[in-house]
Amino acid sequence: MDVVTDLQQAVEALRAGELVALLDHPEREGEADLLLAAQLATGTKLNEMINVGRGLVTVAMTEERLRELGIPLLRPAHCGANWPRFAEPVDYTIGTTTGISAFDRAATAQALTSRDARPGHFARPGHLFPLAAEPGGLVARAGHTEGAVGLAVLAGLFPAVVMCEMLAADGHMARGAVLAEMIRRHRLTAVTVEEIAAAL
Repeated sequence: MDVVTDLQQAVEALRAGELVALLDHPEREGEADLLLAAQLATGTKLNEMINVGRGLVTVAMTEERLRELGIPLLRPAHCGANWPRFAEPVDYTIGTTTGISAFDRAATAQALTSRDARPGHFARPGHLFPLAAEPGGLVARAGHTEGAVGLAVLAGLFPAVVMCEMLAADGHMARGAVLAEMIRRHRLTAVTVEEIAAAL
């Protein structure tokens, strides 16, 4: 896959509230997720993420933060080894409506990073799906969830990142040349999980 990656550019883009494409190893999934710093999420930028990525919108964060907000992990069943650790989906209830709009989901993402947020501020179930990073980070699991949190740490941001899988126009996962073309066409900064792991 002919994609130019740059860790420092990815750090700067995340810090600036821009979208970043995070690639994992071709022998793992060979896929990419779009990233957006949760504390900097806006409805406009999240809408762009949804239109470009087309996948499920989640937010990678630490298990410790989920515990602080009283958001329980979902019990997995019949899952593979690489399955992400989903928590109960949530909606921020202050200043939002149904919770599903890009603007409501951006508000929820921001609230997940706010020190003023309390468990009672989040309706469960909702429309934004938290994912808990493994406590051991990329050493324990070399996934998009852990890579996203790691990039936020490198950027000096709150360790919570909105993510959306990148799907091709035909609905299949974007891989190889198709993924490379999407990254070029949308002028996305790209980085690999391996580059983030090496920098932590």
